Amino acid sequence: MQYFEKNSRALDYIVSKDQKKHVITKYLLDQELTFKVDPFDKKATIKKYMEEDEKVLIYVQDGLEESGDNKVSLYKILAKFIELDCILVQKIEKDLYLLKVERLAIAKLNRESARILVPNGKAFVTNVVSSKTVIDANMFNIPTLVKVNFEDYKNRLKKNSTDNIVIDAFKPGLDRKFEIVKRTRKSLLLEDTQNTESYMTAMNPDRLNYTKEIDDDIGSVVRKFKDQKIVSELIRPIIYKNHSNDLIPIGYIWIQSRDKKLSSDYLEELGRLSDEVVGRIKESNTIKTIERFRILDASAKGIKVKIHDPNLMDTLPKQEDFVFDVLFKMQAPLTVSGTIRWWSKDEDEHLILGLEFKSKSDHPGERDRYIKNLELMQKGAL
Repeated sequence: MQYFEKNSRALDYIVSKDQKKHVITKYLLDQELTFKVDPFDKKATIKKYMEEDEKVLIYVQDGLEESGDNKVSLYKILAKFIELDCILVQKIEKDLYLLKVERLAIAKLNRESARILVPNGKAFVTNVVSSKTVIDANMFNIPTLVKVNFEDYKNRLKKNSTDNIVIDAFKPGLDRKFEIVKRTRKSLLLEDTQNTESYMTAMNPDRLNYTKEIDDDIGSVVRKFKDQKIVSELIRPIIYKNHSNDLIPIGYIWIQSRDKKLSSDYLEELGRLSDEVVGRIKESNTIKTIERFRILDASAKGIKVKIHDPNLMDTLPKQEDFVFDVLFKMQAPLTVSGTIRWWSKDEDEHLILGLEFKSKSDHPGERDRYIKNLELMQKGAL
């Protein structure tokens, strides 16, 4: 089964031949290592290390399955996590294989807590709060919920205005000023398109200085606006904050007026409107799944969980983290936020997630209750 790391652990890579020899011969020779393939039950034993060619001879009980991929990753957890990334060179004989060591890495930090296998039915993940659709700054296809909200707020603005109003997503091919607004997440306001001072001043750090940041050829821009009879122009970015608190410029409010000057106060008012748009989108894009999902193993730092819900199986691998409850049998839930460290699929195509706790419940004593449950489980008393 395939295995995908999203937030890899911090590793030190060993490049010296002497250091590689030291680590492999002292800590890994005649030791059992695990293949980095979920469900992590396939083992190999290093029987010999050939220093000159940086190759290892490994024994694999029942052999390796034939596949087109000749990359092999093995790991062992001692005081620290040690990983060997190798290339399969050849099969020597039954159950014996020769590997070329491409990389040897050791985790920068010691493993702080042991993993505890969780018996079926003892602990679950539930009340998963996640995004229906992953929204990012480079979306090729704009989600319908974004389009609908943009159109709704555009129509609301147009009700009492004769201005040219556009609310849309950032797309390829837009004028340079839109690209600068997207990249900087700053607003552009030209109160008077025929006054060069409007292009040279920015009243606060959230506003673009047209001359310095977009184009210093003001003369041609002024003439173009005059020909188009545009008196004033503003562009306000719409900044979406996802469940990971990343700030993502997903769209813009663009207004051109032919009969009045657009003011700083109006720009601020549009800022409040932009926040309202984002709130509506976020509300529309958030789903709470109340099914229970089995926790396979757990530690003080995180859990491994099996997800069988079709929608979550599709969307969670695209997300960085999400909020959920940890539920021990016959107990009140513990609410936590978890970062996805890795994911894979099992033989039934169910999603397996490795989650690291990002933040824990603010309720006093809940972390202690979680640790106490792990201790009881380890003793078989839960």
